[in-house]
Amino acid sequence: MHFVYLCRINRLNMRFKLKHLILILVATPLFSQVQEEVNPPSNIKTVIFKGKTEDQFPIVKLGESLYLEFDDVLANEQDYYYKIVHCDYDWTPSALLKSQYLTGFYNQRIIDYGNSYTTLQPYSNYRLRTPNENVRLRVSGNYLLEIYNQRGDLQFSRRFVVYQDLVQV
Repeated sequence: MHFVYLCRINRLNMRFKLKHLILILVATPLFSQVQEEVNPPSNIKTVIFKGKTEDQFPIVKLGESLYLEFDDVLANEQDYYYKIVHCDYDWTPSALLKSQYLTGFYNQRIIDYGNSYTTLQPYSNYRLRTPNENVRLRVSGNYLLEIYNQRGDLQFSRRFVVYQDLVQV
């Protein structure tokens, strides 16, 4: 009799553990979203994103400039905004507060833009250089630069790395 009772308890205990294991496996990806680069929509062309060199993937020293330039072929002088997100080594958003990795404002409008003249295809050219008077990075690490339209929809994003010289060789 005790044996049947113990088997029933073990079976219930195993079901309970199995349910918890499934819950953990399903819930873990919800909390660790890898920050992938988002490609721009069809109206945004010629995205140039570079650091001090002409490398494909910008790796810059803390305090050095990053440069982003893109064209919007709708040519309606739409407002675009940028956000900078700090990421961990595996490109998941870090636990740092914005005030721990940024100095300045978080959601800024790109104010350097101009329209094309005497071209067959009208377009608006947008330029962003960071750090600037509105935002500066405080710590080294992996970052994601996100570009949003005026409705808050993510248009595209680009990854970059900031390093800090701690040892002289």
